[in-house]
Amino acid sequence: MDDEWRLGETGFGADWSHEMLFAEEVAWEREDLVAGMVEFLRTLPGVTAVEHIEREAVVISAAAVPTGRLSAAVRRRWEEAKKERPPWMAAMDRAAGMVEGLTGFQRDGWRLTHVVDSELSHVIILDHRFGQEPGEHVIRLEAYVRLKLSDVHQHSVLLYSGDLDDVAVLGEVVTGRLRPALEPLTSVDAILQRWQNHESIEEAGRYRLSEIRLHASVLVSRGRLAEARELYQIDYERTQPSHRPYLLQRLAEFGVPALTTGSDPRLSVTEEATLTAWHMSTLPLTDRLRDVTGLRLDGTRASLDELWAWLRDSRDRLQREFAEAAPTLAMSYYGALAGGTDAGHAPRDPWYRVTVELVTAYVGEVVIAQAPGTVWGIGANGELALIRRSGTGLLWRVLAIVHGAFGAPIDEFDPHQLRRLADDMLRWVNADPTSQVWITHTGA
Repeated sequence: MDDEWRLGETGFGADWSHEMLFAEEVAWEREDLVAGMVEFLRTLPGVTAVEHIEREAVVISAAAVPTGRLSAAVRRRWEEAKKERPPWMAAMDRAAGMVEGLTGFQRDGWRLTHVVDSELSHVIILDHRFGQEPGEHVIRLEAYVRLKLSDVHQHSVLLYSGDLDDVAVLGEVVTGRLRPALEPLTSVDAILQRWQNHESIEEAGRYRLSEIRLHASVLVSRGRLAEARELYQIDYERTQPSHRPYLLQRLAEFGVPALTTGSDPRLSVTEEATLTAWHMSTLPLTDRLRDVTGLRLDGTRASLDELWAWLRDSRDRLQREFAEAAPTLAMSYYGALAGGTDAGHAPRDPWYRVTVELVTAYVGEVVIAQAPGTVWGIGANGELALIRRSGTGLLWRVLAIVHGAFGAPIDEFDPHQLRRLADDMLRWVNADPTSQVWITHTGA
């Protein structure tokens, strides 16, 4: 076993006797070395076939060759190959030399540094990537500021990727973009002044959360704790509930005045108010759903099948009905999981989200009727969740499936999908709480 690769008996099938697995960073950063090893393996006595099946995986047919002998041969060749310098490395060296000449930064390989003062350095990192086509090489340049305060912080100022062979473009980037971006950043206080004006230090960037956090750290280092508190309040509001206790603990250690939170410190005031309003609105939402659908919706599991069947033929009706309606819940209440494979393809139109909220409220009503004591809460990732012994997000799951009902061919339509979702909710809210470590019991 090497850190860079491993060779052993295979699990890829009877046609192969061995497999060589490369570390992910090696497979990405040294694609040429991996390709070279594939060709080398084909030359070894006793090896009858070699196939590069994945970026990190090579399978070998060499049943008569002991694993130790094969591994030793590969190790010798690997060490030799790593010492060789392919043409693209020489091109990277030339690029780094050009950047050094244009900036005057001190060069160490493909890293260039300019120490501005005891608190601030400008750093340029050059990196190589293999392109999409054979023989294509990409150079990636990142310039960032490195702040040495009570701790070391860094923030990217400029990113560029381009053809390694296009030296002229790289030179234009350095003179026309990189230097103008870094030269005004003459001190930490100069950077602080930019931030005080809500200006980003990134090239054509926006003053976003990553800079707000660094801005707050600089203010703490300067002892300006009341000003830092205002920025940390923004950080708190945008941070997922599971991370907030650590933020609050760290700020207490810094001496930053206490932030404004809900009665549960893991919830913001806005979230707590939204959750309270949701508790009060779920029954009226079900009444509204009855009016729209004309269904009894009596709280039984069978009623979920009726609702699901109604949804199949009702896209146009819902789109007209909720054309002027606005969702009650912001996208943050769908949680981080709403970006997952299924939910990621769901529409985000207001009429659709209003539909999702109505269906979510009713599914929750059915679950609560089956598992008394279940309540609405906010989960670890900020998602609207059902919580009892354990908890699970519901809003994002409804978001993910409802659009699949609209217009589905009858032979492909699953008539019980919404009922099964409710059954899943019941199983999860009744589960052993130690088995659901991904949910935080907040605001119940």
